[in-house]
Amino acid sequence: MSARNQDDVESVPVYVIESIPVHGDHRVSLEEREREAIPTPAHLRLGPELGHGAMGHVHSALDRNLLRHVALKRLDKHHVSVDMYRDGFIAEAQITGQLEHPNIVPVHELAVGDNGVPYFTMKLVRGADFKQWLANPERPPGSVARLEQGLEIIIKICDAVAYAHHRGVIHRDLKPENIMVGDFGQVYLMDFGLARLMKTKPASGARAQMEAHGPVGTVTYMAPEQALGDPDEMDERSDVFGLGALLYELVSGQTPYGRPRNMNDAFFRATGGKVIPLKTACAGVPVPLRLEEIVMKAVAPAKSDRYQSVVELQKDLRDLLRGGIHLPTETFAPGSMIIREGDRGDKAYMITQGTCCAYRVVDGQRETLTTMSVGEVFGEMALLLDEPRAASVEAVDRVTVLVLDKKTMNEGIGVNAWTSALVRAMAHRFRNLEQQVRDSGMRR
Repeated sequence: MSARNQDDVESVPVYVIESIPVHGDHRVSLEEREREAIPTPAHLRLGPELGHGAMGHVHSALDRNLLRHVALKRLDKHHVSVDMYRDGFIAEAQITGQLEHPNIVPVHELAVGDNGVPYFTMKLVRGADFKQWLANPERPPGSVARLEQGLEIIIKICDAVAYAHHRGVIHRDLKPENIMVGDFGQVYLMDFGLARLMKTKPASGARAQMEAHGPVGTVTYMAPEQALGDPDEMDERSDVFGLGALLYELVSGQTPYGRPRNMNDAFFRATGGKVIPLKTACAGVPVPLRLEEIVMKAVAPAKSDRYQSVVELQKDLRDLLRGGIHLPTETFAPGSMIIREGDRGDKAYMITQGTCCAYRVVDGQRETLTTMSVGEVFGEMALLLDEPRAASVEAVDRVTVLVLDKKTMNEGIGVNAWTSALVRAMAHRFRNLEQQVRDSGMRR
């Protein structure tokens, strides 16, 4: 859906219910005229409308032959006589039908109704779209549940998009509304209505739609080359930007171009590649540095600066999840004591934002040991050896840390596993060596 309301950037274009005079005072609404356009094949019993956009409507339906509920998508009747729209609609069904992947919604049937309106049926997904998922107040930006579960959803969408690219298809309209999250963990990429074939040529009308010049997609999620409107400049990396925009919203609650005042402002930002730094959009929301790097690389305005394939992006996201994105975070104000020398603790910390100072008190004097920044870890000895803290750590500025407790560590390495024994033995040797050095210094 490329057309957009000039005043509401976030709105999906809809058909306004209007009335026109027919036979004197009798007035027939556009809604009634549209109802006449619904195909009514004998084996399908139509249910209520589920949604509609610039060229088509989606209804629930019952397939009485297979005794299953489906979703039926149809072209609007007034578009049927236009080759570009009709062939493009049929191409959408055929493209989606050929992309047989667990995370792409399956197409069951493509046909033309008795009234000449083409339609196709697909799996009816029970759940919510990703936009609704993101809006759930139980998953606010910065929460562990939002990041961990959201990254898993986007990784599945990466699978779907990577497969589509392998088959020579770019989606060009990746946005939360086009992702369905089922009630039992299913994730589906939907709506290939703006897709473009990179390797083969469809019917002339569909080709005309795919190669038409002008902005393609949804402006707040568009790569700059999509907003500029040259189809020859759109490739797999345009979808990488779309996936990056999903990540950006997952992390910050905003889209890469912020909150444009109107449609003209939105296109100005998109065509100019004016992506707001994620750190700015996440003011007050802690973001792991590595995740910030991944998101900003994915939404880089220049195609050459982005991930060059969805597979590359997906690999970094998987590595990030394995590396501990699920760990809880804590934030400390400047001057706050994070750990205190002599205390017993059961947590270790990794800095994701800010700077810390580690020090000891010797003969009543504060002795600075080191200054630590993003990526450094402290407090790990208390986890491994169950001994008092050997030093104090203080926040120099505003500091955010990932927190690893003993239970999580034991689950990770196995409390009785050989890896646990090895790690603890190394820690003992390091502690003994450190004590020898300190004793030697005191004798001098």
